[in-house]
Amino acid sequence: MASVSFKKKTAVFLIPYVFKLLIVTIESTCRHKWIDKHHLDNLKSENQNWIYATWHNNTAIASWILRNQKMVAMVSSSTDGEFFSRIMNLMGNSTVRGSSTRGGAKALLSLIKILRNGQLGIITPDGPRGPIFKLQSGSISLAQKSGVPLVPLHLEASRQWIFTKSWDKHKLPKPFSTIVIKVGEPYWVPSKLNEQEFEEVRIEFEKKMVENQNECQLLIDQIRNNNEV
Repeated sequence: MASVSFKKKTAVFLIPYVFKLLIVTIESTCRHKWIDKHHLDNLKSENQNWIYATWHNNTAIASWILRNQKMVAMVSSSTDGEFFSRIMNLMGNSTVRGSSTRGGAKALLSLIKILRNGQLGIITPDGPRGPIFKLQSGSISLAQKSGVPLVPLHLEASRQWIFTKSWDKHKLPKPFSTIVIKVGEPYWVPSKLNEQEFEEVRIEFEKKMVENQNECQLLIDQIRNNNEV
């Protein structure tokens, strides 16, 4: 039993470093194409922070694309969450730890406080276990209580590995591919909503996430059809 525990601890320590080396090596060969980045520039010009909202299968790519932004993510207290937390730290960002079963409320309050102090945040609205591309209520509550807008973000590579056995069909760009980073329009959640209004907002923002995803997919399809990398 002690041996298993030691193996787990060793894996948790080493794998994030291996991942960083892998993703840095791959992405250093890739072209990056930002679309509608002016949405972020406009927020910066107003000294307004924001919360990136990206689907869970973007996590690997986004961890490098969004490096060194001093942003904060809420991740689960599981072993998987520990991997991601260490990766975030290696990429110049940070996390608060909690899930729906362990420490979630405390972590949410911590993240709200951090956002109110002006830091950037990031959330995967369909995580940590899905269903894929189905927006859960936590992202709406976070934006509502912090007063910080949600910004849809989607990423696709012209050539990529897709891990079909993972619940989120996670993806990783292949070397020498083009990565499209599509930024959606900032979305402000009203501070006061009744139950029906809250659900309407949740559905509306989910649609905006999917629209941004589809626009990104269309752009990457055009790149593929034009035989670009």
